[in-house]
Amino acid sequence: MHARIEALLENWGHFVYRRAWWILVLALAMTAGTATQLKHFYIETSLEAFFHQDDPVRVIYDEFREQYGRDTFILIALEPNTPIFEREFLETLRDLHERLENEVPLVVEVTSLVNARITRGEGDELVVGELMEDWPEDDAALRAIESRARANPLYQNNLISGDGKLTSIMVELEVYSQLGGEGDALDGFADGGDPGSEDEDEPVTYLTGAEEAEVIDAVLAMLEEYRSDDLTIEVAGTPVLSNQMALKMQSDMGRFTALALLIIVISLATLFRRVGAVLVPLVTVICSVISTMSIMAGTGTPLTSPTQIIPTFLLAVGVGGSVHIMTIYYQGRRRGLTKEDGLAHALGHSGLAVIMTSLTTAGGLLSFVAAELLPISHFGVFAPIGVMVSLFYTLTMLPALIAISPGRSRAQAEAKSLFFTQRLLIDAGVFSTRHSTPILVATFVLVVVSVYGASMIRVAHSPFDWFPEGDMVRRGMETMDTNMGGMGNIELIVDTGRVNGFHDPAFLESADRLRDYIYTLDIHDVRAGKVQSLTDVLKETHRALNENRSEYYAIPEDPNLVAQELLLFENAGSDDVENLVDSTFQSGRITVRVPMNDAMAFPPFIHAVVEEAERVFGAEVVIRVSGIVHVIGATMTAVVQTMLRSYAMALAIITPLMVLLIGNVRVGLLAMIPNLTPILLTLGIMGWADIPLDVFTLLIGSVAMGLAVDDTIHFMHNFRRYFDEHANVEIAVRKTLETTGQALLFTSIVLALGFAIYTQAYLTNLFYFGLLTALTIVFAFLADIVLAPALLVKVFGRR
Repeated sequence: MHARIEALLENWGHFVYRRAWWILVLALAMTAGTATQLKHFYIETSLEAFFHQDDPVRVIYDEFREQYGRDTFILIALEPNTPIFEREFLETLRDLHERLENEVPLVVEVTSLVNARITRGEGDELVVGELMEDWPEDDAALRAIESRARANPLYQNNLISGDGKLTSIMVELEVYSQLGGEGDALDGFADGGDPGSEDEDEPVTYLTGAEEAEVIDAVLAMLEEYRSDDLTIEVAGTPVLSNQMALKMQSDMGRFTALALLIIVISLATLFRRVGAVLVPLVTVICSVISTMSIMAGTGTPLTSPTQIIPTFLLAVGVGGSVHIMTIYYQGRRRGLTKEDGLAHALGHSGLAVIMTSLTTAGGLLSFVAAELLPISHFGVFAPIGVMVSLFYTLTMLPALIAISPGRSRAQAEAKSLFFTQRLLIDAGVFSTRHSTPILVATFVLVVVSVYGASMIRVAHSPFDWFPEGDMVRRGMETMDTNMGGMGNIELIVDTGRVNGFHDPAFLESADRLRDYIYTLDIHDVRAGKVQSLTDVLKETHRALNENRSEYYAIPEDPNLVAQELLLFENAGSDDVENLVDSTFQSGRITVRVPMNDAMAFPPFIHAVVEEAERVFGAEVVIRVSGIVHVIGATMTAVVQTMLRSYAMALAIITPLMVLLIGNVRVGLLAMIPNLTPILLTLGIMGWADIPLDVFTLLIGSVAMGLAVDDTIHFMHNFRRYFDEHANVEIAVRKTLETTGQALLFTSIVLALGFAIYTQAYLTNLFYFGLLTALTIVFAFLADIVLAPALLVKVFGRR
């Protein structure tokens, strides 16, 4: 079977050589045709976009947003050198507040001390107004406002920091995209239906990244006008996180692509010393990347943090097949083969191995298709597509370009320049065959140590920590966490199961007891900075209706009185109730604000809150959890599930392909040892060095397995040929490294350097991904030239 396939590939080489221009035109036409879809590209960095549309976490979160609006805000922290209730600062605050309301697009509401809600009773009338509705004209009025603000529990850790030195502005954005124009804002709603319901005419589109960017750019530009030595301003919030992440991704991706191309050019120039030998593979891999990214854009799939690595990944991976084919081509030319025969010989010699390496690499990446996390799933779809597209160009465009390229072989000079590396590789292989036992013992010890290290790996996910120290996003998050008790919301959606359930005093008292319990929790440094619900509005109203006396800051005992007081509150002109409960008062929200810690700390905290909620409310009340903190916490559960599933799937896909190529079950299974050993070594390093497993480092195992097996396939493919010919392991290893070792070395260098590029990323989450993947590739290369020959000696003996 191998012989027939190799003969077919050799005939294909003759066919391409004789019709090179036709094949080249068709390949370029395919590239140009697909490139028309690049205009549809967009970037998606929202935290909820990590989940599939039908994932329960995403479904509940979308339902929450449709009912209550966004739970994420642009948060602006202002810390003046003077006390915050000094007239000069308050005038600055008012000016900034009004400009944010009037000049920034897509803003629903701006909340600060300027318009903070204050509920008071005036005679028999309930007044719901704004803290600074009447601007203070003298010092007495100013002190009265300060006194009311500091006494209001709703302002603490919300609009005023615990130490009273800092105040915040909360900017709420539109939930839905306005790109359809003002007249089309309600097009996604069917008559009488809710957004997102089945009776919609069209799917609802949430605010896009481009729209958020427009808002944040306007806010940041405005804040620059107010920053001074006397006023420190920080900005935070997940919209800011998403926006800045997208900007850094765009910047890094362009830089990484340029660096990858530079590495490829230098490596090809070093290996072949020919201009044509640099340009031919370069054009081939560039076309494959353009076609792949065009397919991705054409399907409407966004670029996300995990999929941003696809262009650089394909450049590094795609050049590998070209190097193997061109190495054999030039070796044939040095032996005196004609251009056509050299090309046919190269495809016949290495074509099958290139096909199999592409299949195994794609197989390793396909293991991510079923991932719980949507961006990882997208990576598992389009990275394999890219590998197969690259294979198509390698078998069509590459030989066609070789066929039409001018130039003659400079055999003697090139042979001398390559002698040192060839000799080094051969010596390493021969040493391994002669000292197989010590090498296997040393490998076993390393694996045992690595397995123990891997058992210590911890899982972590903290998107704000991806930004380096001193970055605007990091500073803003730390400011809000330190001074305001956090900026992330856990949303408890409480369904009482009956209309007007939120009018029941017993139920509301239970909600208050739950709030008190939540304030006592401290689990893995997660503590509630603020807990808010309908009970805050009700107690505030009840106090106001009872001569503003503090002893009446409580829940009325009569359900009818509860209903009446809430109705009075709404009639006083405030719409805050509708942000806390539905229109029937059957279901409502309890918001728990916490610091943005490591996501692994959130699930235990949420579990404790839900467990207590179920206890205090009873079995008839249904509790669902949502909010951006729940989304982040659920991400890590999905990471662990994805890693275990993807590693198992990659192994299940790659192993049969390896056995099929080698044609021997025992040797095929043995060949997996050099592929699994590098991954175990890398996991061991992660454990011993306390490098966490996150949404990026989880990619390493399957990606590296798919890449590591490439070198093994080329090695074993050629070893089989020479072992059948000489029946001697040492000679077969020598011949294999003499012909293929050079290509193995340089493709490994290109791959390792290609991934090492990510250590230069602005976002630190890519640093460990790049470093560890590069290390794994180096380990894989060493395993193929040192460990594989030692194993083969044990299987076949010396002869």
